[in-house]
Amino acid sequence: MIVLMSATATTSAVGTASLRQLLADRASAAEITRFLDALSPQARVEEALTVTGKWVGRLYDAMEGSPLSSIDDLVPPSETGVVIYEGRNSLPLFSRFQKRFTRMGNAVVGYNHQTMSFVTGPGYFIVQPPSGEAPAPDELYFDYTEPPPGEPAGWPAYKPNTSGLSTAVYGNMKDYMRRVAKGVVVGKAFKKGVDQGAYFSLSRAI
Repeated sequence: MIVLMSATATTSAVGTASLRQLLADRASAAEITRFLDALSPQARVEEALTVTGKWVGRLYDAMEGSPLSSIDDLVPPSETGVVIYEGRNSLPLFSRFQKRFTRMGNAVVGYNHQTMSFVTGPGYFIVQPPSGEAPAPDELYFDYTEPPPGEPAGWPAYKPNTSGLSTAVYGNMKDYMRRVAKGVVVGKAFKKGVDQGAYFSLSRAI
């Protein structure tokens, strides 16, 4: 049952909530964004990381209609170095990771920094603008099917995502992203357009 609240009561409830509680209460995308935007950058990271398992998928669903407007939202043009996002995926094990981004000419390149990289490979990807095509025509996406234009200095050696065990993890994959709040996004993985039932959140590290 949905209980209607006054604007004052809603603001008060959001102000004392947690992201997990907001998801349990089926809060709107606007309420979730307002709650996280009111936190300090570090508190936003910590709050996003508390959302685990199926709740990461709940967050993605809750933010429907809130795609990133451009790649610049993720990595501003003024950034000349490496931009790190702390990640949490919906898997029961090995759920913590980082995605690291940098600009190379006109492209924004990223890779996955995590404890199993020696097995899976670095999982390089290119950040692409919305394609206008299914399965998520309006959402920015991470494209694992395109090789990077090069290897940024200090990054792991490039390994094709269709090579060895990398294929099972990153092969033919595209992650579609939705904006949650300042420095926070949530994504869903597809392979060859097929929903993988795998979700993750990213929060910009401080």
